[in-house]
Amino acid sequence: MEINGSTNKNILKRQHGLFVSFCFVVGFIVGTGIFFLPGRVLYEAGGDIRLGVLAWIIGGVMISTCVYMFSIFAGQYEKVHGFVDYAEAIVGKNYGYLAGWFFAVMYQPAGYAIIAWITSGFTATLSGIDSNSEVYLPFRFFISSFFMVIAFCMNYLAPKIPVKFNVATTIIRMIPLVLMGTVGVVTGLILGSNDSTGLSLQTNVNSGNASLFAAISATAFAFNGWQAALAFNSEVKNSKKKLPIALLSGFFFVTIIYILYFIGIVIASPDGGNLIMMGGGERFAQGTHNAFANIFGQWASNILIAFMIISGLGILNACCLGMSRAMYSLGRRKLGPLPERMKQLDQMTNVPNNSMVIAVGISFLWLFVIFANTNWFAGWFGTFRFSLPDFYNFCFFALLIPLFLCSIIKHNKLHWFKRIVAPIMAITGAGFMYGTYWIGSRVHATVYTGTFLFLAIVGFLLRGKEGKKGSRDK
Repeated sequence: MEINGSTNKNILKRQHGLFVSFCFVVGFIVGTGIFFLPGRVLYEAGGDIRLGVLAWIIGGVMISTCVYMFSIFAGQYEKVHGFVDYAEAIVGKNYGYLAGWFFAVMYQPAGYAIIAWITSGFTATLSGIDSNSEVYLPFRFFISSFFMVIAFCMNYLAPKIPVKFNVATTIIRMIPLVLMGTVGVVTGLILGSNDSTGLSLQTNVNSGNASLFAAISATAFAFNGWQAALAFNSEVKNSKKKLPIALLSGFFFVTIIYILYFIGIVIASPDGGNLIMMGGGERFAQGTHNAFANIFGQWASNILIAFMIISGLGILNACCLGMSRAMYSLGRRKLGPLPERMKQLDQMTNVPNNSMVIAVGISFLWLFVIFANTNWFAGWFGTFRFSLPDFYNFCFFALLIPLFLCSIIKHNKLHWFKRIVAPIMAITGAGFMYGTYWIGSRVHATVYTGTFLFLAIVGFLLRGKEGKKGSRDK
């Protein structure tokens, strides 16, 4: 099916089967976030491991309702970049463009920068650079930039390697998760934990229900990523059948692994190690390293940290692969800046290189936002910390609600459960996750809303004359 009369030379090939699609879903979700977010979740939960587990379960259940709805959408539509397809077909062209602009400018480039930054933290720890050192933050900024350039070059010059690399690193990054999720839990139960179930942090500003909501919102980044796999719907063989299976099976598989890993790493943390890990900030990598060393020994811990770095490069590669489709999907619709250039595919590699270059350029701007939040730039934002993961998850859940509402009207031929019950469940899930950010911090939620609206206005100013006239798929 063509979009705006595009020719075959600008159409991505269908080449991926069910296993690769499953690896895309799992690979996008299981990034580097899970290796530092247990500390933040436990911190927000006031050091109560039971409350932390509850936060992971609630977060997983709420987001799973959204995943299920997208599995229904994936069985109905398959054009270019799934999320944009669904938003355009169900809500309308303007909303579809907003969704595409969000992925092209906010979601995927920001995620690319975040993953590079997290991976650089583990690299610094493995290199023996203390987080209190003066060179720590400049080192991480340099290494983050280096990783981003390496992933870009691999995707730009040899696009067949990234797909295979994604499958391989997806398997590799499961090793430390499964090991800690099993050995850590068993060891803690047999030998006894450090009274992890009774941990309490005086530094936690949240209490009661606010503490649980803050912990739940923290899990959102770890579960994040499945939506990026939708960008490949036009490249999956028999996408309407295989992509829904990959979405659901991949998400539930990851949810189980996450809960086990969270329990295992909290129990495994040595006395005082949790204080480092739970505090988050710049010391999350050292806290994770301490937990692994406590169970597996120093050398084994170093090897596992190396695995995490490889995992980070794997998800960074996958993100570059995914975000290269963002501006391309708008260009195929004759929307956005320079649509004719954005929709072009390299004749040799069949990759939207122009779209990739723009996405990587935007990601460096987001990397600077991350760096500006560190102590190196103390005073730039005052005491306010602009959390990039919270920002785009907050915006994403807000975007889902109109989509699910309109699907009730649009899909009048579906079974009553898929048409009415499933959307209501998904609206509840997305609304709940969106609301946790307001409950956790109204100041942050207000700033995130303002930032999103500003970038959305910029996007519509760059929408293009042909896009404003609109055109139907041919």
